[in-house]
Amino acid sequence: MLSREENELLTRVGPGTPMGEVFRRYWIPAMVSRELPEPGCPPVRVRLLGEDLVGFRDGQGRVGLIAEKCAHRRASLFYGRNEPEGLRCVYHGWQYDVDGNILQTPCEPKDSMLRYFVKQTAYPCIEKNGLIMTYMGAPEKQPLLPNFEWLTLPEDHVWVGNRYWNENNWLQGVEGDCDSSHFDYLHRVVGRKNTIGDTLELAPGFGEALDFEVETGPWWVKAAAIRYPEATADKWKYVRVNAFVLPCIGMPPTAPPIHGIADGFQVVYQTPADDTHTWRLDINTRRSQPAPQRGEQAETWPGLEGKYPVGPGGIKSANQSNGYLISREKQMTEVFSGIPFGPHTQDAVMTESMGPISDRENEHLGICDRQPAAMRQLLLQIVRDVMDGKDPPGLAYTPEDNRFDELDLVHATLPRETPWTDRDLVIANAIEPSPYSY
Repeated sequence: MLSREENELLTRVGPGTPMGEVFRRYWIPAMVSRELPEPGCPPVRVRLLGEDLVGFRDGQGRVGLIAEKCAHRRASLFYGRNEPEGLRCVYHGWQYDVDGNILQTPCEPKDSMLRYFVKQTAYPCIEKNGLIMTYMGAPEKQPLLPNFEWLTLPEDHVWVGNRYWNENNWLQGVEGDCDSSHFDYLHRVVGRKNTIGDTLELAPGFGEALDFEVETGPWWVKAAAIRYPEATADKWKYVRVNAFVLPCIGMPPTAPPIHGIADGFQVVYQTPADDTHTWRLDINTRRSQPAPQRGEQAETWPGLEGKYPVGPGGIKSANQSNGYLISREKQMTEVFSGIPFGPHTQDAVMTESMGPISDRENEHLGICDRQPAAMRQLLLQIVRDVMDGKDPPGLAYTPEDNRFDELDLVHATLPRETPWTDRDLVIANAIEPSPYSY
């Protein structure tokens, strides 16, 4: 549990808040490239860290992210004209480039110097592998874009999903992504068979009596969920490691393992829009081959056929306003949760049902919560360090420092005595392929 004061410290992200200042030291996703499909396309509203912004792609293809309210009379630039040189406010014609410079103030006298003394808030953007990343902190502290694999792999080895608008604080989302134990229940499909032929009602030894081991690094927290299949529990264990990466990333392994190390992983950003709303963005990677470009799958439930889980603006088809379209009948016969549209929506039901900001002082944590507990302690330390004027970890300012290569995730059946933290022993002893991987 956290005290009320600690919870406030970690969950408030607006300008001037301690956690907001931490977020503003990192590069975070602002948009998906396909939201700005071509030069001169319509602008997009973007809310990040409690700030209302507008993203646009100018006539040269450059991406800009600027404050939504025009510096002149505060009208919304979302309604602006995206012209070849920049975004023009339709109220009085002020025009802005991607850096927030005012190019024209046509209603002013020809010799007006006003545009040289006013600048629109603008944040730098870098586009990589279908992602538009932004940095919202002090310019003099801007780090290099980190060399995470999903930003450096060949483009066809990365698949970027749609953004989901979730009505809960960012920390609820990322704690859910780093929770291996809920997989066996929240996302269970009754009657589905796994790779060893057991129905997920559950595979023997998989849904009960899990062990959890945690390893904390300077900019990550890894957790191993260890399961003991009944038939071979005295000799073997199934280890599935996920990671939390600063500032708001959850990473479970998703691709088949190669010698016990996942060939790919899912990257889930839970980027704060504000204190009580979050943008969830999923990215899937494959190291050895192109990643499946799978898109969003339509629902097949009666009455929902052909509907997709997320619509314009990231609004979920099943949401709080319609009771998440829960089916009590299917809850008892087909889908454990009774919630359609799969894991993304099922996760959101749980995190949104906690309330806009979870009341953590009334929690009762168990062993399966060791990773969220470790994440909170790391975040609290980082917030306090930044309040004291220190740099947060996981930033790079030189190419030599820009190495983030500690992200291997174990995904293997191992002899019981093999430590999952020893990469060489995992590779040497993992069953390949693992009969228990799923």
